Amino acid sequence: MKHVPLIALLALVIAAPPGRADDEAHGPARDLSESDARAGKPLYLRECSGCHGERGDGAGPAADFVDPRPRDFTKRLFKLRTTPSGQPPTTADVLQTIARGIPGTAMPSFAFLPEAERRQIAAYVLELADLLDEPEPRPVADPGPPPPTTPESVARGKQLYADAGCGSCHGEHGRGDGDSTKDLKDSSGRPIRPRDFTAGVYRGGAEPRDLYYRIATGMDGTPMPAYGDALGPPELWAVVDYVRSLGTAAPAAPLPADPLAAGRAVAAKYSCAACHVLDDGKGGEVGPDLRLSGRKLHPAWVQAFLKAPREYGKIYPWRVYRMPQLPLSDAEIAALTRYLALIGKQPPTAAAVPDVAKFPADRVTEGATLFVLRCAECHNLGTVVETPLVKQQGPDLIAVARRVDYDWAKDWILDPKKIDPKTRMVVPGLTAEQVDAVRMFLWKTSLDAAAADAGGVRTGSRGSPGNPS
Repeated sequence: MKHVPLIALLALVIAAPPGRADDEAHGPARDLSESDARAGKPLYLRECSGCHGERGDGAGPAADFVDPRPRDFTKRLFKLRTTPSGQPPTTADVLQTIARGIPGTAMPSFAFLPEAERRQIAAYVLELADLLDEPEPRPVADPGPPPPTTPESVARGKQLYADAGCGSCHGEHGRGDGDSTKDLKDSSGRPIRPRDFTAGVYRGGAEPRDLYYRIATGMDGTPMPAYGDALGPPELWAVVDYVRSLGTAAPAAPLPADPLAAGRAVAAKYSCAACHVLDDGKGGEVGPDLRLSGRKLHPAWVQAFLKAPREYGKIYPWRVYRMPQLPLSDAEIAALTRYLALIGKQPPTAAAVPDVAKFPADRVTEGATLFVLRCAECHNLGTVVETPLVKQQGPDLIAVARRVDYDWAKDWILDPKKIDPKTRMVVPGLTAEQVDAVRMFLWKTSLDAAAADAGGVRTGSRGSPGNPS
């Protein structure tokens, strides 16, 4: 037997590593790089790790409060793909999921992020899944534009739906109530519910092509199999027509008249409990406890923040996460604003902002000295008292007068641990009179800064609208 030199064998192995060839299943290298992934890591931590976890294992601090649970990227099982079952997603698949979100789940759209940032996040997600260095997988054949929907195509789709056993999970009439429902589990052994088609909400998108790919490629990590090998394009389009025919076009139900119930309904719709503790004392700690937020925040500020949270920057420097831009309607924003005030037990009418012109100048000066000595170690104050970013633990207080209730601030500064035992703020050890002096200085400085900003003079009001961080 002729022996092959070891160096020749090594050359063969290096030249043709398994799974890297440009063959029928794999294309060229992905157009994302390691440098994209490095740039994407801090973006991922800020935008995604609250749910998906720092390591991409689907075990972020919000994971226990959402259903379905966030995807574990390390398992390399992606539900939403245009590739055959068992194959990883294309780069375009990952980008589309980031941009569109997953309707009917806690995963929002991140289309508000610049495209370059979405690409960098996608690169880091692929790296977490150990897919970034693998070739671009080839999607299934493009089905082209959907054919016209006709009564005949819907009837044919209904028969194919029955013949393929779709009703065993999704139910005979597509309500998600099939006989197998109680036994369905995902790849981690957790119970999973099939989609109720009558609701008209489809996690992979509601366009006919979206549904075509879901049926053709299945949803890896779930019991939903791929039918692309069993059904040809005409049959798949027919099933799409039938599934779409099951959705109802009923108008959205109005919010409850009771303000507490209305707030709860909006919070449930947008999965607010994933990140925030709600009025029932349950929820995640990715963001602030809304019972505390409701007590301390001015309703007008809450309303403005909910309209455009990204414009306010990162209010709490120590928090890793950022609130996404949610597609809240004006009615939903009003409901959430009232809900926060209710659970914070605010009085029916907002407290008046104090007349800072009446503050004694000597007390304001005293407050300035106390702020520098006791507060500036952790809090910035615009450009008036600047604290290095690395030292900042609490909010920039330059916008405090527009954001925080003046009376509440006194109790908070005196003993923050009494109000929130989990707070990072230390008890400053000030007397009630000293706290009053600090409040006078802060509110006067804050309102002066607001007036200067309104007049076009920049005050460096970090964390206020128009100056994101």
